[in-house]
Amino acid sequence: MASRRSPICGVLLLVGAYSSSSWAVDCLIQRGYAGMEGISSHTSDSLWQFDDPAFRNNAIANLYLSGVARCTLTETLSVKAQASGEYAIQARQPGVLEDQRHQGLGILNEATASWAVSDSGYIDVGKVRKTSGYLFSVAPLDLLRNISSNMRSVRVFGLGERGRNFYDEGAYGISSSWYRNEGTFTLAAFPRLKRNHQRQEAASEWDAILRTNSTDRYYASYTATGLKAFNPTFSLLAGDRKTVALGTSGNLTDMLILSVEGSISHGQTWRHLDMASARAMRQLANVQEPYKVRANGAQADIGVGLRYTTGDQSEYGAEYYGQSQGYSRSEWQDNVDTIRFVNGGYGQSLPPLPPSFMADIRNGYQQYSRMMAAETDNVGRGGDLLGKHYLTLYTRTNKEQVGSIDWSVSGMVNLVDGSNVLNLHLSTPLKNNIEAYTGVAASFGSKESEFGTFGEKGNIYAGMRINW
Repeated sequence: MASRRSPICGVLLLVGAYSSSSWAVDCLIQRGYAGMEGISSHTSDSLWQFDDPAFRNNAIANLYLSGVARCTLTETLSVKAQASGEYAIQARQPGVLEDQRHQGLGILNEATASWAVSDSGYIDVGKVRKTSGYLFSVAPLDLLRNISSNMRSVRVFGLGERGRNFYDEGAYGISSSWYRNEGTFTLAAFPRLKRNHQRQEAASEWDAILRTNSTDRYYASYTATGLKAFNPTFSLLAGDRKTVALGTSGNLTDMLILSVEGSISHGQTWRHLDMASARAMRQLANVQEPYKVRANGAQADIGVGLRYTTGDQSEYGAEYYGQSQGYSRSEWQDNVDTIRFVNGGYGQSLPPLPPSFMADIRNGYQQYSRMMAAETDNVGRGGDLLGKHYLTLYTRTNKEQVGSIDWSVSGMVNLVDGSNVLNLHLSTPLKNNIEAYTGVAASFGSKESEFGTFGEKGNIYAGMRINW
């Protein structure tokens, strides 16, 4: 799409205020989109019990907008920013574990000043977004992903399987990339700017600094180039988390692509329910920090994928993902038993008490319940899964022609408990820059399964988007 010139580019033009006569500031709105969608949200019963329902069926109108702008200051210095926002209106009062009835969200996805130090070297400073990986579902190579800021019960569906990109945020820091004949070298540093004392709350309530810069991260990566079939990537993450990752992708045939990624970390990389704490909670003990990250031992994960492409711009793929730090069957059962206990099961362990005492006890366990719901939700916001073994299947087209329908279908199943998530997305360009779409996003599984923990979900949506 052609870029549109803008006389005002918000924050970007502040940099131009410092320009000397030798600078020629040229600002462009490079690309963006705006859309509106209607969502019919459905939910089944769950383990979570409060005085009011934890989740409710609802009808939702969601407005959203995202744009990328760039200012060229000199031949070697430029500034780039991306911002996104949405506003959701729900027909009914949402459930206890959901959002407000009217709620907005603003995201500064990226804001960087880039300096070309040579023809092959670049330095970026600011809110820098770094992604890597070859897989469709979970990418062990993607070591710098941050916590997603999406609302708890509403998200933008219009981008299909690329929906997470709307919420992706960079972190404040510095990054440098060097392109050589033998490969690409990347170094980055993202320091901790604020301690996170809200980890027991849903990340949708955190501020942006907590989502992106509450830990120290130092990153190095090398991607080889010039090899005939496969070009491997080697990455190292140091700081609060220590991980080594290796991945590669290449053609087995002209149409068949193999991707393999794996990583090894020192200790766990996301917060787990401590099993000793869980048992203490079920014995009526007061536990302040039931979720922990164990820093001892090695944890590994691996992803393997095959993707087949056709001449008519269709893709078919299958992926396996496994991780050693996922909950085992017995650990998951402990997790479920604890959720049941704090959501009313404690009553069976108590002697008859006066109503005023029971009200205080109920309020205390409801706080436990909110905390466990938030900790469970936050794992997913970090792009992680709770189990050990998963299979993902997907197919999609990418014709983007007026009068044709593009579609994508994907499904992921937890191979241990059988729960799954399914997504169907249909879209068609009405004109070169206007697109209509519809689809279904759903999760299935028992109350005691990973994807059924919050109840089975179904979202039917339709909308329109304008792109520029």
